[in-house]
Amino acid sequence: MTPEDSISTEDEIERNPAHVFGAASFLNDTGSDMIAPIWPTFLTTQLGLSPGQVQMVDGLALMIASLSKLGAGYASDRTGKRKAFITLGYAMSSLARIGFVLATLGYQFFQIVLWKSMDRLGKIRGPPRDAIVAGHSTEKNRGRAFGVLRALDTAGAVLGTIITFLLFQYIGYNGIILLAVIPSLGSVIIVSVFIKEKRGKDIFKGVNFRGLDNNLKVFLAASVLLSLATFSYSLLILFSADYGYSVPQQTLLYLLFTVVYAVTAYPFGRLSDRVGRKPILVTAFLFLILTSLWAYFFVFDMFTIIPLFIFFGLMNGALDPVQTSFVSDLVEEERRASIIGAFQMAVGISAFPAGIIIGYLWDSINPLAAFQYSIVLTFFALVLLLLIRTKRIE
Repeated sequence: MTPEDSISTEDEIERNPAHVFGAASFLNDTGSDMIAPIWPTFLTTQLGLSPGQVQMVDGLALMIASLSKLGAGYASDRTGKRKAFITLGYAMSSLARIGFVLATLGYQFFQIVLWKSMDRLGKIRGPPRDAIVAGHSTEKNRGRAFGVLRALDTAGAVLGTIITFLLFQYIGYNGIILLAVIPSLGSVIIVSVFIKEKRGKDIFKGVNFRGLDNNLKVFLAASVLLSLATFSYSLLILFSADYGYSVPQQTLLYLLFTVVYAVTAYPFGRLSDRVGRKPILVTAFLFLILTSLWAYFFVFDMFTIIPLFIFFGLMNGALDPVQTSFVSDLVEEERRASIIGAFQMAVGISAFPAGIIIGYLWDSINPLAAFQYSIVLTFFALVLLLLIRTKRIE
């Protein structure tokens, strides 16, 4: 790679990357979250999958997608190109949504795994995008930058959920899924038009995993355990169906989850800039434990289901922006995309065995066994997280 082909570390893009990528994520998640609230019942009623198989599909797709993240992060660092990977990622997610409809025509299980994996492969945009955002922020405001990105991302999820609630009874599963392609394509246009890579000096020095901060290693172990303990929102949707929630009502529950996620991501990210990443991460882990404890002890009817979606939204709002910020804090710029990709790959791969275990417990024993498993494993993840020693933010 020549110096002319690499990205300038001083002025990688002309606009605020968090806001530009936030706008792209807003549109993409408007599309993806038009599908998300009907996804579990689409798989069970239209394709004939069991709840356990739904969890397995979600876990397998996350694992396959995560395998690509290390490669995407490395290739982005190696070539100095960020925009190409980000644009391709959004395009793949858009096309995969057409495939969801095709899956209803035959070979449902294998097709849905294929298209869901392609949708998740679109996450190759993550490491190079996060590297750009991290590179244009400092340790003192990085949580805020990722909070903006996640808040706009989840605001799109809120809009998408509302659209589905209003239109599902008129156009059904396939109509919603095909309509979701349109805003997703808008993400491709935004990145193509507003992200400008500039030429500059060569910053790539090769990638290795030696000399990583010990805190990062412990955090990786804690995050892998948390991933093994985390169930997908799909199971909460299906859990609500057992207490009488219809598909439109399930959409409202998902809307509650996304609203809580959207309005808390930025405050949690900004708070992590002030008090440190660790306290917010501890809070996220505790919210997952609280979600499972509530499901295990306090759910008796339609009303007592509601707090589950609030706690799960708070968990994601606290975890998502701060997790990436913490990894970015602990690694130098020249291999940041690669290490973010490796971290996300390890966490994502863990979703597959998590899907198998939780899906098996859900189908073969009962949902409460799955929540009990989550409580125990999250507790051990929390113990590891508490071992991390972090410096005080000035």
